[in-house]
Amino acid sequence: GYHLDPTTWRDIRRYSSRVSHSYGLFRRMTGVGRQQPMDDSADGIPMGWAGLPPSVVARPEIIFEALVDDSTEWRELNFRWKPGRINQLPLQAAPHQPRFDWRMWFAALGSINHNPWLVSFTDKILAGCPTVLDLLDEPELAARKHNITQVRANLYHYDFTRLDTEWAQHIPGVKIVDTRSFFSYPNQVWTRKFAHQYLPPLDSNNPSLHQFLQQSGYSQTVCEECTDAGPSAKVPCRLAVSIRKLTRKPWVLPLLAFFFCCIIEWSRFLCNQCMEVKLKTE
Repeated sequence: GYHLDPTTWRDIRRYSSRVSHSYGLFRRMTGVGRQQPMDDSADGIPMGWAGLPPSVVARPEIIFEALVDDSTEWRELNFRWKPGRINQLPLQAAPHQPRFDWRMWFAALGSINHNPWLVSFTDKILAGCPTVLDLLDEPELAARKHNITQVRANLYHYDFTRLDTEWAQHIPGVKIVDTRSFFSYPNQVWTRKFAHQYLPPLDSNNPSLHQFLQQSGYSQTVCEECTDAGPSAKVPCRLAVSIRKLTRKPWVLPLLAFFFCCIIEWSRFLCNQCMEVKLKTE
């Protein structure tokens, strides 16, 4: 039969009491893996709080910034779903996975050289493409009330703040928020630390921008809606564009939801009527 060596048996006995472990993919995606320098245990393994191996929990996030109009102050560009403002609660919940915001999370794990589509995205922001500006949570920019002159991106490491508990007080490097009432809204949801510059400042006249896009296989910037859609996808694409334009008004979505509920209830009423007629005839 197969015999385990003494080292393997020692590891099994050491970790047999654990009921969970880190999953490699999510450790990589959440930036976990770098161990903080701590005192080693008697077995030569660095141990953290509660006897667990220490790790740095951080979610890498790309934060875009822009110069708007004639301003010389950089302004953050907020997205609909991804973390950005440190006082904004997470809006994304499974199974909803917004494709663009989700893809930016993967881009944060690499460099801009491995994600040329982000450079194309930046180029279309500078060109003021309506469909691209709609990806942002910036109503005034989407309405073309302001013009973006330059765009840059920085990489930050995000982590949640903690409630004031005994466990949180023993975690090094975390920010504890004051929530005196159970139903109170925390004044800060995230903490973040600047990592490095992800994309240097670019403007629409930058020759290296267009050269990089050409070398990466991206053609000339086209801002027309549904231009790249195939013949069978043009109608759904145009319908989606029309709905997106309508939903810019805050009262549109509740109104659409009301009409949708009315249609469902009316359909149920007709079905019940048909069933009653059928039962009477039988």
